[in-house]
Amino acid sequence: MSAHGPLFGESVLDLTRAFGGPLCTMMLGEMGAEVIKVEEPSSGDETRTWPVKLGAGLSTYFATLNRNKQSVTLNLKSDEGRAVALELAGRSGIFVENFTPGVADRLGVGYEAIRSKRPDVIYCSISGFGQNGPYRDRKGYDPILQAMGGLMGVTGEKGGGPIKSMIPVADIAAGLAASNAIFAAIVHREKTGEGQYLDISMMDVMVSLTTILGTAVLNGGRVPPRSGTENPVRVPSAAFECSDGKYLQLVPNQRQWKSFCDVVGAPELADDPRFIDNLARIDNQDALYSRLCAIFRTRTSAEWEDKLLAAGIPAGPILLLDELFQNPQVVAREMVFKYDHPTGGPVKALNLPFRMSASPVRMNRVPPDLGEHTDEILKSLGRSPEDILRMRESGVV
Repeated sequence: MSAHGPLFGESVLDLTRAFGGPLCTMMLGEMGAEVIKVEEPSSGDETRTWPVKLGAGLSTYFATLNRNKQSVTLNLKSDEGRAVALELAGRSGIFVENFTPGVADRLGVGYEAIRSKRPDVIYCSISGFGQNGPYRDRKGYDPILQAMGGLMGVTGEKGGGPIKSMIPVADIAAGLAASNAIFAAIVHREKTGEGQYLDISMMDVMVSLTTILGTAVLNGGRVPPRSGTENPVRVPSAAFECSDGKYLQLVPNQRQWKSFCDVVGAPELADDPRFIDNLARIDNQDALYSRLCAIFRTRTSAEWEDKLLAAGIPAGPILLLDELFQNPQVVAREMVFKYDHPTGGPVKALNLPFRMSASPVRMNRVPPDLGEHTDEILKSLGRSPEDILRMRESGVV
């Protein structure tokens, strides 16, 4: 591995699978840390077999979350497999797991066991509901956390039922929160020499994402209704269907209201008492939106976008994913890159969403095949070829 990235020199033992945990550790690896992913010997991370398949034991799901890692297979239910994991933990400054609370302790790789091998370890646990509370033992899945964490309660069409985001918001947010906490813990360790235990709850993360909506309700505001693409406290702020069937999202503010009315060819709306300011428009939004819907159907999305942007009014099309990756801004920011995988062939992938001038981040390892680095890692721990063969035959690795 080349010496690059802000986390170069850090070592991570990754006992995560599925989404939130692997996203966190992938980001650590992308920023230069050495990441060893521990997988179950017979099948590995279950996402290896999920669509879209790239090759044997490799899917786009797995590849997205597991580049920049080495893979070692260990049966943690065996004494020898557990012993190897503890050896690896002893040389890893960061330990990440996303078992249901209590499982890591039962497997012998809980915080106290790992800290006995590495006193300054940063031990990060990611779970659905955290390490305490009445829901502690529940398994955490993204749709459940979208539901229970408030997102689906405010998401959906006006007058309709709740809608789940196809983008796994709870998983992604938990992975980002975990990586952020780890960065802070690294700084703390550099200052004090102390490691610590990090308890990341997907439920906590989702509650925190309610931000302005949640704070308003806490302080006497009403529970916001589902409003589709509309913003119930800012009118107009919505997506409108255009003549080509595409949708355009727009968000003019009060200073732009008169210009907006001129651009859409309805200058009389600017001085209409029903729409004179934001509060009036909120009270009369049904009438305003009915008029605007008819107006926006007279031109294509691109035509309206050009006219609105020329007048300094924020607007943007609702892009499908295939359109997104061809968008000139996405291309200019180099958010998509390509690499060759030995068994998966050419793979297109997404870059991390930030740029660092002094310590740039980049992929340094392709997603590993299951157990690809087992022999190499065991040899580094002093295991002989005969030991490794015996461990394979007995199902330890």
